Amino acid sequence: MPPIRRASLVLAVLLSSAACTEGAKPVPGPPQGSRTLDEMADGVGADVIAALQRGYHPDTSADIAWVPEPYSVVVRWSGVGLGTDDADPSTSHATPWDYHQRVPIVLYGPGHVAGGAESARAVDVTHLPVTFGSLTENDAHRRPPVLHEALRPGDRAPKAIVLVAYDGGGWNLLEEWPDAWPELRRIMEQGTVFTNATIGSAPAVTTAIHANMGTGTYPSSHGMAEITGRLPDGTVGDLFFEHDVDPRLVLDPTEGDRWDLETDNRAWVGMIGYESWHLAMMSHGAQWPGGDRDVGVLWNPDTGIGEFFTNEELYELPGYLPGEEDLRARLAEQDGEDGEIDGMWNGYDLSDPGFIPATPAFVSHQGEALLEMVRREPIGEDRVTDMLFVEMKPSDFGGHRWNMVAPEEEEVLRAQDRLLGELVEALDAKIGEGEWVLAFTADHGQTPLPETTGGLRIHPDIVGRDIDGYFGREIVQKTTPSGLFLDREAMDSAGITLEEVARFVGEYRYGDGLPRDADRSKIPEEELDRKVFAGAFPGEYLDGLTEEDLLSAGPGLFPEGDLSSPVPVPFP
Repeated sequence: MPPIRRASLVLAVLLSSAACTEGAKPVPGPPQGSRTLDEMADGVGADVIAALQRGYHPDTSADIAWVPEPYSVVVRWSGVGLGTDDADPSTSHATPWDYHQRVPIVLYGPGHVAGGAESARAVDVTHLPVTFGSLTENDAHRRPPVLHEALRPGDRAPKAIVLVAYDGGGWNLLEEWPDAWPELRRIMEQGTVFTNATIGSAPAVTTAIHANMGTGTYPSSHGMAEITGRLPDGTVGDLFFEHDVDPRLVLDPTEGDRWDLETDNRAWVGMIGYESWHLAMMSHGAQWPGGDRDVGVLWNPDTGIGEFFTNEELYELPGYLPGEEDLRARLAEQDGEDGEIDGMWNGYDLSDPGFIPATPAFVSHQGEALLEMVRREPIGEDRVTDMLFVEMKPSDFGGHRWNMVAPEEEEVLRAQDRLLGELVEALDAKIGEGEWVLAFTADHGQTPLPETTGGLRIHPDIVGRDIDGYFGREIVQKTTPSGLFLDREAMDSAGITLEEVARFVGEYRYGDGLPRDADRSKIPEEELDRKVFAGAFPGEYLDGLTEEDLLSAGPGLFPEGDLSSPVPVPFP
């Protein structure tokens, strides 16, 4: 198959421009010899295609989902320092491959959960809210998705259920730093671990997976396919509006919503997280018919060095939360940990609001707020089961900032683990050992530096520009790490199909997408000619696949596409 080099793309632009001028020549079809959609589906395999299908919603998803080859990342990056220690460390995690899909699911709770047990059954995070419902109704076998292996028969429901999610805390992060989570390891040893668990759908993005955790459904139903999506007015933008905190685009009720209604709002429901889309793991608050203002604590980095906030029309913000003075004190304490008091930590500015959430100091500040919630809120004070949701963002924030393999990420993971241990102690002290249940999971894994794993970096804006150039039309509205939003009206008027665009993406080469300042002399010619995408799939194609179609796709070409076979995990 002849490689698509930039020279061929430029030629296509000239031909397309001539067609536009003369009004007679058609725009080019897919590149000659390009793979069909079915061939690309066979290549990525049945598990991946099924995860992508569960992650697609026609109203919010990208028009085309692209799948970079394993360990390659779609990320806006500079070519400066390519092949050196000065190269950009940032990565993305919006893929369907196993290192992003596989997460721990752990249940812990003496008296309610079996201790020292593990299960290799294929499960995913949508089983968590169903299991919570089973616990509150004291029926361990209410529905098949219940994590029944973990539940001990009992005559009463727990006084509280607590869900802790490490953002970006998938198995591969835990494997990278096996000594950084002794408290989590202890909980695993005393609870039940599901070693063959995934996030349930693709792409592996925070918005979608927290809604999976909250609703027990997939984006194909709850609608939160990505952080960026097509809004009801047809524009492309954020599905959760950062400071308006409006969860109306989560179409399905969460377990928190359901439990509020079932108990006539007698149950206490609350959450501490970071961004507004984390609320999808808890509830719609007062926006859901019959719901009330659940406690919903988020973080606003745009005021001073940052502060806790929420939308107080829908959620309650406690008045006792620690403020700026507490955060500054914790940052000052961290300042000297690198051996010098200079307002920096390992070369990073501790006064930068955009950096602070990636620090252990922020973990302890958020942790103080969490522990105060446990102490002051009426959690576990009666026999109506209460629900507390905890989202720890720093592990993901740090992974994006300096990568999962950096020692700073280990320190963040250690800080979160200490907080997890403190949370367990606080719940025992407040409610009593054996009176509550904790579930632990993550929303995705992370991507190690592509330069160390044979992966490549793909700049989405350059790909988008080249798509416009090839077809001679401005048809790309927005590119994201997980796919393409396209101007369907412009495509229809020009006779361009989604399949043609997807097949163009499927043949895209590394050399075509390098930033202008990249030093090509450091890259072997065969690397420049290497395809960067394992496949690209129109949402309509995914949506139309039958169960028979999925089974016929087979296992695929990549071991990272196996999402259903048990794999070794770092469990004692």
